[in-house]
Parts: sequence; structure tokens; C-alpha cells
Amino acid sequence: MLSVRQEAAEPIVPNTRAGDSLSLLNIANTMQCWTIWDSSTPMDTWNGVTLWEERMEGCTPDKVGRVKRVEIFLCNSFEGLPYEVQYLTAADEIYVFSNENSMLKSLNIGEHVCKLENLKRLTVGAFGLTELPEEFANLKNLEYLDLGSNNFQRVPAILTKENFPNLRALVLNAQQRHAVSDLSNTVHDMESLGGLLGEERIPEHLLTWGLDTLVLSVNYLHGALPTFEDYPEKWSEAEVMAADTLPVELIGTPKIMPTTKTFRINHNRFSGEVPQWLLMHPMLDWWVPFSLVFPQEGRAA
Repeated sequence: MLSVRQEAAEPIVPNTRAGDSLSLLNIANTMQCWTIWDSSTPMDTWNGVTLWEERMEGCTPDKVGRVKRVEIFLCNSFEGLPYEVQYLTAADEIYVFSNENSMLKSLNIGEHVCKLENLKRLTVGAFGLTELPEEFANLKNLEYLDLGSNNFQRVPAILTKENFPNLRALVLNAQQRHAVSDLSNTVHDMESLGGLLGEERIPEHLLTWGLDTLVLSVNYLHGALPTFEDYPEKWSEAEVMAADTLPVELIGTPKIMPTTKTFRINHNRFSGEVPQWLLMHPMLDWWVPFSLVFPQEGRAA
């Protein structure tokens, strides 16, 4: 008779280098990553893993040797980010991209990553996300958030300036499950097509957030762009005259996204006239408008 007994896995010790390495190995295994790190080699040799060093800005003695940044590519996950991710407490950036058959999945990112309150940059792309939990608002220190190539039907309500006061870049491009040219005559289910199609118009709070980067390209956003005629902040004559490169037509127009360096809304379904605040915007040339702003495609519903 042969008796086999499997003991419990080694517990993860929080806030340690060993705990970080064990967490990464468990994450790769749980998410069925195509490439799994070799546990017989030091963690500082693992591809896509950056460890804290004393010379790095923001490094403290307790962070030295722990995970600062991690990249996770090519997986086959059927749920949100695993619970082990919560142990990467020293990380300031997590990059996850390319979940198998992501266009067929409807996933919630999960509450575990929401415990990393020191996280500054987060990318979870092409993963199959359709929801963010309420706990996501705990990530107050986020400066960069990329949720591109997922399946959101609407912009998650949790994404507001009040919830993320330090956010400077928001990427929500390519949320389409399927590429549909004519939305008025399609066999696909309009309620689950993604592409932010559930929005009646572009969410105005994204335009007045004050972000440095806003990317909404390749979606199904439709309707006319808002004119913001009643917006209280407007370009003054003194501001325009102080910069000899600004047109006088800018005076009195709504002061929308004055510090935004990157703005992309190309390949949506916008229609109607280009509003004055956009047509005369002082950053318009930097936004490459004839490629990344004005071009639209297909037909709306």
C-alpha cells in the first residue's frame, strides 16, 4: 500500500524579499503564465522583475532587494489578479498584459491589488476586464493607470478625480470585444460589445479632470463632443496676449484640458461640429489632430 500526503504550501512572509519571490511564483502558477520564473535562480535575474536598489529615487532601507516593478505577460486567467499580489507591498509599478481569449471574458480586477496603497503605476491590459471593485479607490497614490484593450461597456464610475487625486495619465483605448463598422446593423449583442458603447456621450468629467494624458482611441464613443458653453473657466485676454503663439479667437473659450500633453480620441463614432474649445486649443498641434483626434470611423447605432 502506498500512502501519499501533501503538506500545506510554505506560508508567505509579508514585507520580505522571500515573500515577494514566493508571491511571484504563485501568481505565475495561478494565472497559468506561459513563462514561469525559475525558482532555482536569484530573483534579480528574473525577466521582467526590477528590484529596489539604494541608488533609486524613493528607496528606503526596508525596500532594498524587494520587488519594485514586475511585468506579467501571456497568461490564461479566468478571474482577477490573484490574492498573492497583495504581498508585493514594496512595488510601485505592476504591468499585466495579454490574457488568452480576453475578448470572451468578463472579469473583475479583484480586491487584492487594491491593498497596494503605495502603487504608482498600474497596467492591466488585454485581460478581459469589465468591472472595477469599490476597493479600487484605495489606490490613492496612482499616477498612471492603463486599462487598455479590455471589455468595458462604460467608463468605470470609480474613476474620478476625487478618488484618484494624484492620477496624471488614464488610458482606456481599444475596449471593443469585436470590430464592428456599422453599429446600426450588427448581429452582435449591443449590451456586451464593449468599446464604452454604453456611454450616451463622452464622459465630461474625464475632460475636466486635469490629466496630463487621456487616451480613449478605438472605442464606440458616439454623439457630439460637449461645447462646455457654461464651463466657468475660460481663456482670458491676458493669458492669450501673454503668449504670442495663441490665436485671439481663443479668448473667452472654455479652458478645457489646459495642461494635457496627450489627448487621443481617434477611431470612435463622434459626429457633429468640432467645438470651439477643441478647434482653438493651444495644445492642438501637439495632439497630432489629423491622426489622433479628428479621424472617426464606421456608423453609430
